[in-house]
Amino acid sequence: MYLDYFPYESLRPQQDRMLDAVYDVVSRGKQGILMIDAPTGTGKTSCISAALAAAPGKIVVAVRTVSQIDIYIDEINRIWSKTRHKPEIAYMVGKQRICPLEGEFRGESVYAGCSRLREWSKNYVSSRIAKGNASVYDPFADNMPEEEPGYRTFCPYYLRSREAFEINGTVHFRRSSRALDVVEGLKRRITPPSGLQSSCQGICPYEIMSLYAKNSDIVIMNYSHLFSPDFQDVIFQWLEMDAEKVTLIIDEAHNLGDAVRSMNSRHLSLRMVDLSETEVEKFEGTLGQARLDESREEASWRREGIRVIRLLLPRLRRFLSSRLERMPEGEALMDADLFRAFLYDGIDDIDDALSYFSDVAVAVADLNLAEGDRENLQGDIQPSLALVLLFLRDVEAAEKDIALQRKIVVTGSGKKKLVRLEVNNIDPAANIRRITDNINATIMLSGTFSPLEAYELYCLGEEGRAKKLSLPNPFPRENRLLLAAKKATTYLEQREDIDNREEISGHIRSLIECVPGNVAVFFTSYPMMNNYRDLCLASSRRVGKRLCVEPRSAEEVPELLDQFFSLGARGGGVLTGVCGGKLAEGIDYKGEALKGVAVVGLPLAAYDEIQREINSYYTMKYGRTKGMLIAYTLPAINRGLQAAGRVIRAESERGVLLFCDRRFKDDDLGGVNQFLPSWVREELIVVDAREGRELIRERIKGWGGENKAVDNPGGDSEIIPDGGSKAGPHKRRGARRGSKRDLRELARSLGLGGYSPRGNAAPGGSGRSGG
Repeated sequence: MYLDYFPYESLRPQQDRMLDAVYDVVSRGKQGILMIDAPTGTGKTSCISAALAAAPGKIVVAVRTVSQIDIYIDEINRIWSKTRHKPEIAYMVGKQRICPLEGEFRGESVYAGCSRLREWSKNYVSSRIAKGNASVYDPFADNMPEEEPGYRTFCPYYLRSREAFEINGTVHFRRSSRALDVVEGLKRRITPPSGLQSSCQGICPYEIMSLYAKNSDIVIMNYSHLFSPDFQDVIFQWLEMDAEKVTLIIDEAHNLGDAVRSMNSRHLSLRMVDLSETEVEKFEGTLGQARLDESREEASWRREGIRVIRLLLPRLRRFLSSRLERMPEGEALMDADLFRAFLYDGIDDIDDALSYFSDVAVAVADLNLAEGDRENLQGDIQPSLALVLLFLRDVEAAEKDIALQRKIVVTGSGKKKLVRLEVNNIDPAANIRRITDNINATIMLSGTFSPLEAYELYCLGEEGRAKKLSLPNPFPRENRLLLAAKKATTYLEQREDIDNREEISGHIRSLIECVPGNVAVFFTSYPMMNNYRDLCLASSRRVGKRLCVEPRSAEEVPELLDQFFSLGARGGGVLTGVCGGKLAEGIDYKGEALKGVAVVGLPLAAYDEIQREINSYYTMKYGRTKGMLIAYTLPAINRGLQAAGRVIRAESERGVLLFCDRRFKDDDLGGVNQFLPSWVREELIVVDAREGRELIRERIKGWGGENKAVDNPGGDSEIIPDGGSKAGPHKRRGARRGSKRDLRELARSLGLGGYSPRGNAAPGGSGRSGG
C-alpha cells in the first residue's frame, strides 16, 4: 500500500487517518473529492505517498506560489532516497522566473519579448534552410552569430530547442535531439527550479520544462494553469494528460476560491485601448491589394467591424480618462447603465455591433497582428483587440448573471495614477468544478480549512459533494497557550471606547512584555496598526525589544524580516503587521523567529458597496446565515487563523496565541467561535487583560523562561520599514541560522528575484495593501 512509498521511519499522530483517506478516495476515483483540514505538523505533503500508491495516472499538484514547489520537491527527494521508488517530478514556472534573457527586455514584458524572438528565430531557421543544401536544420551544427544582449534578432536558447525540416517547400519544426537528451537527464535526478537553467545545456528552460511535464509522474503547477479561463480548456491537451487518469492535489486550498475569483475576471485599461488602436491600423494596412479580391460580403463586414471599433475605442478611452481624473484611489461599483448608455449611444443592436467587432478581432489574430503583452499557455500573444471584446462581452453577460460584478479600480504608482475597469466572477464554484468533476480524484489540503462545510459550499457550490476530514493538532498541547479576550473588541461601535481601548492595550502589552524573544502583533488594518504604534514602541522599549513595522512596499519586506529574525537570539523584536498582509501569511517563522502572536480584532473586509453586493449574492444563493458566513465571515476567520498560525511551526516549539477580540470566544452577536477548528475551541482560555498577563507569565515560567523586564538595555531604536533606525546606531548582524533560504523563498514569491540574504532587494515587487 502507501507505506511502500512512505519515506519516514514512523507515522505522526493522526497521519495514518489522513493517508488512509487519501488512498481510499484516489483508488476509488469516480471524480471523488477529499477536503482535509490538517494543522501544521500533520505532514500534509506526505499525502503524495498515498496518492502515488493509488493513482492510476499522473498526479498534478496545484500550488499558489513558486516557493511551495520546493516543499514537494523535498518530499519526492525523500521518496527517492528512502524507498525503492523514483517517481519523476516536473513543474511549470512562469517565464519571468526562468527565462535566461529576462533582463534584456526593455519596455515590454518577458512574454511579449519571447513571442517576438520566437517568431524571428523561426524566420532565421527558414532562411538558413533556404540558403543551405540540407533539408534539415540542426541548431547544434549551426555556427550561430553572437548577438549583442538586448538587440537580438533571434533567441539562441529557443533555437537550440528545435530542429527544422523542409517538406514541399514548407518548413516544419520538431524538438531537437539535444532537448530530448536533456529531458532524459532530468529523469535521473531531481532538479529544483533554481537549478533548472544550469541543467538545460543552453536550451530554453521553459521548453525543457513543458516537454518534461508531459511524461512525468508528478507535475507541479500554479493554480492559474488549471483554473484560469485562459488556460483551463487547453492544459490537458497541451500536456497530453488523460483527464480520467489525473489525480489533483491542491495545496493551501483555503486560498483556492479567492484565487479562482481573481483569475476569472476581465479588465480594461488605457494601455489595452492604445494597443487595440494600433492593431486596427495594422489590420487596415494589410488589406491593401487584398481588397481587389474580396467579395462584396467580406468588404461589408470589414467596413462595419472597423466602423464599430473606431466608434467604441475612443469612447472607452474617454470613459476611463474621466474616471482617472475624478475618482480617488480605491474601488467602486461601475454604473453599468451609465457605461452602456455612453458607449453604445447611436448603436441600435449591441449584439450585432459586438459580432462585427468579433469578426475583425478574429482576423487580427489570424494575421498575427497582436500588440498585447498577455500570453496564452502555448506562448502566443493574445491580441488586445480580442481582450477588449471579451471584456465588453462580459459586461453584457453581467446584465443577466448576478455572479458577475462590474467595478472601477484606481491605483497609485508613485505620483502616477492608473485606472482599469473590471468584470469579476465572484462565485468560483463553477470554474473549480469544471476540473474536479472531470478527473479521477481531487485532494484539497489546508491547515486553516475550517469550517469545512462552508469551504465546500464556497469552492464546490454543493453540500455533500466532498468527503471531509478534520484532524487535531499533533503538537504537544502543553507547548502552547491559546487565549481569547473576554472584553476587548474592535467592533466599530466600541472601537474608541476608553475602557475597551485600555483592554486591547493591556493584552498587547502582556504579549510584548511577558513573552521573551520575538513576538508579532497583527491588526485588522494599517490605520489600526498605526493607532497602536506608540503603545507597541513604548512596551518594546520597556523590555529592551526593537519594533519592526510592516512596510507598504514588498521590496522592503526581506530586509525587514532579515533584521527581525536576527533579533530572536539577542533581546527580541516586536513585529507589527496586518492580517492578510505581507507578513501574516506564507512565511515560516521557525525556531527563535517567533514566540508569540496576537491577532487584534476580527479582520473583516470593509463593508462597502462592493462587499455588500457580494454578501447579497451569497445570501440569495444559500440563505442569510450560510451566505453571510461564506461571503463575509469566512475570509475574516481565515485571515485571523493564518496570522495566528505563524507561531509554533515544529513539535519542539512553544508559543502564545492571543485572539484579542471577544468575537473569537462568542457564538452569538457576530461571534465566530463555532467556526474555529475544534482543537482551537477546546484550548481557548477566555481572559481579560489582567488575567491574560498572569497566565502568560505563569506559562512562560513553567516553560523555564524568564519574565524580567529590562529598562532599555543599550538600544531603544525603532526599526522602520527601510531597515534603518529612528534613533541611535543599530549595527546589523547576520540572520539567524536557517533563515536565509526562507527569505529567498519569500523574495521569489513576492517577485523579488534579485533579493540576497544580506538585504539587497531588486526592484519590481508589489505589495498588498492588507487588512
